Amino acid sequence: MEKKTLRYTLRRYIQGKLSEENSRAFLSYVKSGRDKILLQELIQEVLDDPVDQHLLDDPTLLAVLDNTWDQLHLQINKPKTKSLWTWKRIGASAAAVIGLLIIGRWFLTIETKNVSPQAAQHVISPGKQSATLTLANGKQIHLHETQNGRIAEESGIRISKTTDGQLIYEVSDKSQGEIEQNTLSTTKGETYRIKLPDGTQVWLNAASSLSYPVRFANQKNRTVTLTGEAYFEVAKDSKHPFIVQAAAQQVEVLGTHFNVNSYADETAVQTTLLEGRVQVSSHSQKLLLAPGEQSTLTARGVLKSRPIDTAPVIAWTNNEFMFDGDDIESVMRKVARWYNVEVIYQGKKTTEKFGGGISRFDDVQKVLSLLEKTGAVHFRIDGKKIHVLP
Repeated sequence: MEKKTLRYTLRRYIQGKLSEENSRAFLSYVKSGRDKILLQELIQEVLDDPVDQHLLDDPTLLAVLDNTWDQLHLQINKPKTKSLWTWKRIGASAAAVIGLLIIGRWFLTIETKNVSPQAAQHVISPGKQSATLTLANGKQIHLHETQNGRIAEESGIRISKTTDGQLIYEVSDKSQGEIEQNTLSTTKGETYRIKLPDGTQVWLNAASSLSYPVRFANQKNRTVTLTGEAYFEVAKDSKHPFIVQAAAQQVEVLGTHFNVNSYADETAVQTTLLEGRVQVSSHSQKLLLAPGEQSTLTARGVLKSRPIDTAPVIAWTNNEFMFDGDDIESVMRKVARWYNVEVIYQGKKTTEKFGGGISRFDDVQKVLSLLEKTGAVHFRIDGKKIHVLP
């Protein structure tokens, strides 16, 4: 890339003036390391600070930056919904990442001196873009450790991992044989995005799994099985309903956008509709949801619906926590899944209802401090355990 072009692109990116497509391309370019000497010169010019030419070869620093890049890619590949996160904020974050190339070695040196090995082991980091793909033959592929590009191919089905952090299935005309099942699963502190063979987009939340056929051809329905939570943007196909089986309920759609929360530790299974129509059924009960409605399947097996503000429900797809009248246990279940911590309650639990929003990429201490400002609850962190106090 010519110096003039790179300078112009860098400045527009930091200013948040690049389109989503061009921003994605620029992120990939910077991370590739191409023309890094030229990039160093421009960083020095734009940020008015010298750059150590060996810094971009520092494996320790690059490891530190890796999780930050994942966070930026997550922001780029969120569903098309309203968000507090704007491209201007993404550009500012990218500038901060590029700035780390300048101050990174100083930061690592200072922090290493000031933080004890014991304390470093107890840092509670936010979640990241990662998941495990289990193929039909039982082989497991840890996606965070896998290079981009084609990762598997069976019976005419090609599975690829893109540079922007998405798993894509492509079905050739020659695909044949028995229809096999794959499973994409996340642990606590992980999230991932997948494009199914029919073009349906799925965002999988932490501690969740999605099982699905590697192709939908010659099947009456497009059926997948969910545990945990996922957001779906279903490809339209009027002849083949898309069905999500989750816990003791079934959601049937033709083409729509909706969220299903079926965590085993939640008090109910909730299905929230953003666009289109869905039918939710459990045993002999059936409900037809309209946009802005949520169905709830209680522990006693009762299915009911109500109008709801959908923004807090899908905030996780925008990498945000958004609380809207949540009790402390609901709040802390979300925190526990994302930061992969154990929550311990001491004393009487508060009855306070919490509201507000904060980025899921913020330090856990910042999230807890926001809750403490109500005066209704306090916290103590002990390693990977969070104690909830009156």
